[in-house]
Amino acid sequence: MAVTIRKKTFTLSAMNKGGRAALARSKSIDHQIDEDRERMQKEVQLLILGSAGAGKSTFIKQLRLHYGDRFPEQTRSQFTQYVLYNVTCALHIIMDQMELMGIKYDNQQNQQKAAELREKHPRISLDTILRRYKEEEDRCQKICPSMSRADVRHRLTLLDVYVPHVADVTLLQQLWTDCGVQCCYARRLKFPRKTLTPTYEYFLENVDRILTTDYVPAIQDILHIRWPTLGMQEHVFTMDHLLFKVIDVAGQKSLRKKWIHFFEGVTAVLFFVALSGYDEAVEEEPSMNMMQDSLQAFHEVSHNHFLEKTDFILFLNKKDIFVNHIQVTGLTKCFPHYKGPPHSAEDSLRFIKDQFIQHKPGHKQMYTHLTCAVDVPHMRDVLTSVMDKIVDINVKRSQLH
Repeated sequence: MAVTIRKKTFTLSAMNKGGRAALARSKSIDHQIDEDRERMQKEVQLLILGSAGAGKSTFIKQLRLHYGDRFPEQTRSQFTQYVLYNVTCALHIIMDQMELMGIKYDNQQNQQKAAELREKHPRISLDTILRRYKEEEDRCQKICPSMSRADVRHRLTLLDVYVPHVADVTLLQQLWTDCGVQCCYARRLKFPRKTLTPTYEYFLENVDRILTTDYVPAIQDILHIRWPTLGMQEHVFTMDHLLFKVIDVAGQKSLRKKWIHFFEGVTAVLFFVALSGYDEAVEEEPSMNMMQDSLQAFHEVSHNHFLEKTDFILFLNKKDIFVNHIQVTGLTKCFPHYKGPPHSAEDSLRFIKDQFIQHKPGHKQMYTHLTCAVDVPHMRDVLTSVMDKIVDINVKRSQLH
């Protein structure tokens, strides 16, 4: 009888221990769930996608301007090399047009200076940049062929390191003040369309201020810089006790296969479209219309099953350039079935917006904004609206988990 009692006592004791362990595990799991829910409520992850040149990087600069460090003067000098590179590219275009128009330099010395600029500071084609990027990526792949998602993110960040050489300010100034260069620039309306982009024209209009020894880029200069994002860049902002992680991924057509590495845990996708692309070609693939390419990319991303429950915010950007373009070239250049007034910006914009709405899944929420990403007051209002919406999305999302 005593033995039986001891067995029962031992069995009850073991059950109690097992029950306490199970209860502890259950409490630990509940605690982890609560922590994850609290973290999700305080952390917002935004994925910025869209084709190259749509304004993604400019949008992030606006975020930094309104919610980040606001570009203090001691950090703005970091952008000088990119500003000078844009000025250099603009001068290359003028020199090319001088040859086509038969315009001579003011003197033989400046003609030699032009040759020197071409040799020392050539324009870097996108193909060249992509090739160098691919070579570096292949080298990394050989070193570490099997990588986790976190490793992929880290590697793509490190690969985005190619920067232009700083141009010789004196050389640029000598060429810019040449009478032949000035004569050619004065005839820029006769250049082939889209040769001298609004970005390049902006820098040439401000070149006297830029080509000085004590130059520090202004906010508008930084916003106008055109330089492609190749890998992945992650930016962190804090607003109203929320941590915003903003991921900007390369938009070049050949690099979009990497987008899928960043779909996990996304609060919202911010998709950018260059409205001016309706009558422009993709730089990598000149036979492809830029707007049609954006529609195709948007369709593929919005229908991806990893983003099935993710809301989208669509930015139809470069509205200012679009309004100018539509006065010259109608929307039928991109959409032959468009039947509205050929040069009506309002009707054309409504039609483009409808095209993207038709390409998204029927159940998916999408919020649309018409923007000019280099316009600071305008973007302040847009960002206020966008951030409010993202906070609402994040609250609803955290409640579902």
